[in-house]
Amino acid sequence: MIGGGFGGIIMAYELTKAGFDNFVVYEALPGPGGTWWANDYPGAEVDVHSSIYSLPFKSQNWSRTHARQPELHAYIEEALDEFDLRKHFRFETPVAEVRWDESTSTYALTTSAGETSTYHAVVSAVGLLSDPKEVTWDGVDEFSGHIFHSARWDKSVDLAGKTVAVVGVGSTAVQIVPAIAPEAGRVLVYQREPGWILPKGDRDFDEAEIKKFATPIRRRIRRWQHFAKSEWAHTYQPPYRLGSKRSQRGEATALAYIDNVFRGRPDLQKAVTPTYPFSAKRRVLTSDFFPALLRPNVELVPHSVERLTSNGIIDATGTERKADVIVAAIGFKASTFLSTLRVVGRDGLDIHEVWKDGAYAFLGVTLPRFPNFYMMYGPNTNGGAPITYMHQQQAGYVIRNLKAMARSGITQIDVKPSYTERYNRWLQTRMRGTAWLQGNNYFKGPRGQIVTQWADGVILYGLLIRLLRRAASVRRR
Repeated sequence: MIGGGFGGIIMAYELTKAGFDNFVVYEALPGPGGTWWANDYPGAEVDVHSSIYSLPFKSQNWSRTHARQPELHAYIEEALDEFDLRKHFRFETPVAEVRWDESTSTYALTTSAGETSTYHAVVSAVGLLSDPKEVTWDGVDEFSGHIFHSARWDKSVDLAGKTVAVVGVGSTAVQIVPAIAPEAGRVLVYQREPGWILPKGDRDFDEAEIKKFATPIRRRIRRWQHFAKSEWAHTYQPPYRLGSKRSQRGEATALAYIDNVFRGRPDLQKAVTPTYPFSAKRRVLTSDFFPALLRPNVELVPHSVERLTSNGIIDATGTERKADVIVAAIGFKASTFLSTLRVVGRDGLDIHEVWKDGAYAFLGVTLPRFPNFYMMYGPNTNGGAPITYMHQQQAGYVIRNLKAMARSGITQIDVKPSYTERYNRWLQTRMRGTAWLQGNNYFKGPRGQIVTQWADGVILYGLLIRLLRRAASVRRR
């Protein structure tokens, strides 16, 4: 298995639960958690209520409605020890290539250090938001200060009294800016395009609430209440459907929030109001970012970065502003799946060549001519439900195939091209009428098709996995 974030941990747990103990989890980072190891920038916390952004098999009495990175990371570390999963993990071991051998029906997995091992099946759990975009602005080599991506936060850099430029206003940047503003001398926020921002409603639980949910049964009930609310929101007029009631309500709430915070500041009000449809980009949840823009030491620059100089940034209008530190909150290579490794299937077929016009898969899990190769958080499995529930369904797909191989002496399980083609044609029809098609977002492939998102709830996804998996399979001894 490749990747030790939530997907890899859930897969590891389900393997041990099913009686499979002979597996290895390769993780490039020094510890578990994936994005929750890498993203330890100031203010990092989840956007989804903690009760459902949790491992399905480990209950937790969270201290906040939305867990912050340190608490979430400690929870992940605890899970590895509680369920005896740590022995399967190899940290600081990036995988460079996975190559299929038809003669042995196995994959040769090669690490970046050149070590090769052989496996009957491989599961990729590298995640959607794991490979940061490179900083490619002109003049980057000229800049004399500190510059780093938000997912590679340099803790050795002291921000006290410094002028810090944060490039981006997405879900990461809106957490960073309020967290560093009290410490930094000045904060410049570069905004290429405003996001649709809704108040998050995050807060610490009081002692009475923590005591109330001290028992697992109460936490389980709360978890299912939040799950049911999320599932209903993603199946009945979801906010990403153009013209839906939830879309209209969401847009009205966002506009009212802008009016409320920036009353008396028409310049900021105009600058932060999107001109594209609601949900056309990932909706941003924060209760702290807008108020932070009103601080005297914070300046919103509603323009993109044109180039860097030795002392700062020149924006699209040609204006230069000095900066000591630049934080590139510019996102990840989300639509370029498996961007950190090479996967070679039957007849020497490279998966990135297959995906040159955009990534796709059967149920987001597997692809024809790549037998015994599976993906957690693969194409078109994001956004429709809490991702841990999707991971659980994907793990079930893998486990059922592994059991079939062990039971029947099957050496290869592939997926039929006809099922894959029909499934993805149907999938793209589900994207019609969504705001996703109309935004400048990370959801799209090279031809403009949606390659990251799932447009329905997790219940339908789980039903499709159970109904179609066996019929779509090609089995070989």
